Amino acid sequence: MLEIKLKEEYDEWLRKISREVRISPEELAYMSIEKFIKEYRTRKAVKAYVEGEISLGKAAEVAGMPKRKFMAMIEDFGIPLNLDARVFIKSFNFLSELRGYRVYKDTGVI
Repeated sequence: MLEIKLKEEYDEWLRKISREVRISPEELAYMSIEKFIKEYRTRKAVKAYVEGEISLGKAAEVAGMPKRKFMAMIEDFGIPLNLDARVFIKSFNFLSELRGYRVYKDTGVI
Protein backbone atom coordinates (compact mmCIF):
# COMPACT_ATOMS: atom_id res chain seq x y z
CA MET A 1 0.00 0.00 0.00
CA LEU A 2 1.33 3.37 -1.04
CA GLU A 3 0.86 6.33 1.26
CA ILE A 4 1.75 9.85 0.22
CA LYS A 5 1.94 13.14 2.03
CA LEU A 6 0.98 16.13 -0.09
CA LYS A 7 1.99 19.71 0.40
CA GLU A 8 -0.80 21.53 2.21
CA GLU A 9 -1.64 23.56 -0.91
CA TYR A 10 -2.04 20.42 -3.03
CA ASP A 11 -4.08 18.71 -0.33
CA GLU A 12 -6.45 21.69 -0.27
CA TRP A 13 -6.78 21.64 -4.07
CA LEU A 14 -7.34 17.90 -4.08
CA ARG A 15 -10.18 18.25 -1.58
CA LYS A 16 -11.67 21.26 -3.42
CA ILE A 17 -11.63 19.44 -6.77
CA SER A 18 -13.01 16.24 -5.25
CA ARG A 19 -16.00 18.17 -3.88
CA GLU A 20 -16.58 19.84 -7.25
CA VAL A 21 -16.50 16.58 -9.21
CA ARG A 22 -18.20 14.64 -6.40
CA ILE A 23 -15.68 11.86 -5.91
CA SER A 24 -13.55 11.09 -2.89
CA PRO A 25 -10.09 12.62 -2.59
CA GLU A 26 -8.65 9.11 -2.57
CA GLU A 27 -10.38 8.21 -5.84
CA LEU A 28 -9.28 11.48 -7.42
CA ALA A 29 -5.67 10.83 -6.36
CA TYR A 30 -5.88 7.27 -7.71
CA MET A 31 -7.29 8.49 -11.04
CA SER A 32 -4.55 11.11 -11.34
CA ILE A 33 -1.78 8.61 -10.68
CA GLU A 34 -3.36 6.08 -13.07
CA LYS A 35 -3.61 8.73 -15.81
CA PHE A 36 0.01 9.76 -15.31
CA ILE A 37 1.21 6.15 -15.55
CA LYS A 38 -0.81 5.52 -18.73
CA GLU A 39 0.53 8.70 -20.35
CA TYR A 40 4.10 7.85 -19.30
CA ARG A 41 3.85 4.33 -20.75
CA THR A 42 2.46 5.73 -24.00
CA ARG A 43 5.21 8.37 -24.31
CA LYS A 44 7.87 5.75 -23.55
CA ALA A 45 6.42 3.37 -26.16
CA VAL A 46 6.13 6.03 -28.86
CA LYS A 47 9.68 7.25 -28.25
CA ALA A 48 11.16 3.74 -28.38
CA TYR A 49 9.15 2.91 -31.52
CA VAL A 50 10.11 6.12 -33.33
CA GLU A 51 13.78 5.55 -32.47
CA GLY A 52 13.53 2.01 -33.86
CA GLU A 53 14.33 0.37 -30.53
CA ILE A 54 11.18 -1.76 -30.44
CA SER A 55 8.62 -3.14 -32.88
CA LEU A 56 5.09 -1.87 -33.31
CA GLY A 57 3.70 -4.84 -31.38
CA LYS A 58 6.13 -4.38 -28.50
CA ALA A 59 5.38 -0.64 -28.42
CA ALA A 60 1.66 -1.37 -28.15
CA GLU A 61 2.40 -3.80 -25.33
CA VAL A 62 4.51 -1.20 -23.47
CA ALA A 63 1.72 1.36 -23.94
CA GLY A 64 -0.80 -1.15 -22.59
CA MET A 65 -3.12 -1.01 -25.57
CA PRO A 66 -4.14 -3.20 -28.50
CA LYS A 67 -1.86 -2.99 -31.54
CA ARG A 68 -4.58 -1.51 -33.77
CA LYS A 69 -5.31 1.23 -31.23
CA PHE A 70 -1.59 2.05 -30.97
CA MET A 71 -1.34 2.16 -34.77
CA ALA A 72 -4.29 4.55 -34.97
CA MET A 73 -2.83 6.73 -32.25
CA ILE A 74 0.58 7.12 -33.89
CA GLU A 75 -1.15 7.78 -37.21
CA ASP A 76 -3.08 10.61 -35.51
CA PHE A 77 0.29 11.97 -34.30
CA GLY A 78 1.58 11.87 -37.89
CA ILE A 79 4.18 9.20 -37.09
CA PRO A 80 4.85 6.82 -40.00
CA LEU A 81 4.80 3.06 -39.53
CA ASN A 82 8.29 1.60 -39.35
CA LEU A 83 7.74 -1.54 -41.39
CA ASP A 84 10.72 -3.28 -42.91
CA ALA A 85 10.28 -4.87 -46.31
CA ARG A 86 9.98 -8.42 -44.94
CA VAL A 87 7.11 -7.47 -42.61
CA PHE A 88 5.41 -5.50 -45.39
CA ILE A 89 5.60 -8.41 -47.86
CA LYS A 90 4.41 -10.90 -45.22
CA SER A 91 1.41 -8.67 -44.42
CA PHE A 92 0.69 -8.05 -48.09
CA ASN A 93 0.81 -11.78 -48.85
CA PHE A 94 -1.55 -12.50 -45.96
CA LEU A 95 -4.07 -10.03 -47.37
CA SER A 96 -3.55 -11.45 -50.87
CA GLU A 97 -4.19 -14.99 -49.63
CA LEU A 98 -7.44 -13.82 -48.08
CA ARG A 99 -8.45 -12.67 -51.55
CA GLY A 100 -7.35 -15.96 -53.08
CA TYR A 101 -4.07 -15.08 -54.79
CA ARG A 102 -0.45 -14.58 -53.89
CA VAL A 103 1.46 -11.74 -55.50
CA TYR A 104 4.94 -11.93 -53.99
CA LYS A 105 6.96 -14.98 -53.16
CA ASP A 106 8.90 -14.64 -49.91
CA THR A 107 12.41 -15.72 -50.85
CA GLY A 108 13.88 -14.59 -47.54
CA VAL A 109 16.14 -12.22 -49.46
CA ILE A 110 15.44 -8.53 -49.23
